[in-house]
Amino acid sequence: MSAKNKKQQQHLPDLIMAKRERWYFTKQELENSPSRRCGIDAEKELSHRQQAANLIQDMGQKLKLNQLVINTAIVYMHRFYTQHSFTRFHRNSIASCALFLAAKVEEQHRKLEHVIKVAQICLYRENLDPRSEQFQSLAAELVHHENLMLRTLGFDLSVQHPHTFVVNCFDLFRANKDLAQASYVMATNSLHLTTMCLQYKPTVVACTCVYFVCKWASFELSRSIEGRDWWTYVDSNVTQEMMEALTGELLSIFKKCPSRLKKILSSSRLNPNIPDSPSTKPIVMKLILSI
Repeated sequence: MSAKNKKQQQHLPDLIMAKRERWYFTKQELENSPSRRCGIDAEKELSHRQQAANLIQDMGQKLKLNQLVINTAIVYMHRFYTQHSFTRFHRNSIASCALFLAAKVEEQHRKLEHVIKVAQICLYRENLDPRSEQFQSLAAELVHHENLMLRTLGFDLSVQHPHTFVVNCFDLFRANKDLAQASYVMATNSLHLTTMCLQYKPTVVACTCVYFVCKWASFELSRSIEGRDWWTYVDSNVTQEMMEALTGELLSIFKKCPSRLKKILSSSRLNPNIPDSPSTKPIVMKLILSI
């Protein structure tokens, strides 16, 4: 191997890390988002994000896409609006675009025509004629937005989700499967309701979701035989104080969430890889609706 190639290989991890760090923002940076600079207040911007995420979830289920694709699309949407304003790009158009792109990336391709049809059904309960001028206009818009999203994301399309770490945590400690499913759903809901994916690493979000659910259920994950707390196996930089603070943030946002949206979130898909029981769905629904 040449010295030049060795040098390039040494810099590769740094480049990957730099790309990932690009998508984490401070609270102050998010408060100065393009939408905020265009006059949209914090509550309205968060509401737009939540509505876009809800549309992505609804469309994804109708398109029979798995939750990984849906979650990836929601992250794309969140990242897009750190660079663009809701005043310029409507949330419904970007939601459709994000899902169309995520399905490609996760190798669950859906035809452009099918995505447009499902979007129209979800939004307006109507079927558009694919030969109509309106349909053709929507198709051209989606392709345009896809190209813009690719450029905005810098073709950095790989997304690491907290769900993997949630599952690994409960597997490691062989803990209650119902609580594992509830924590998995909470990880999905954190994408729907918050901007945590823009502020914290997925390991931090995973720990927060597990901590939140265990606290709600008055369940304590015991220390390992090495005497270590469970969260240190997920992320050695996480502390109980950090999880307590983030749980407070999560709870505050949940309490402001409309009851209609809570009902939708309580029926979020469970992880098919975690064995569930007849009590699983009632526990998840009780958790979400009781917050």
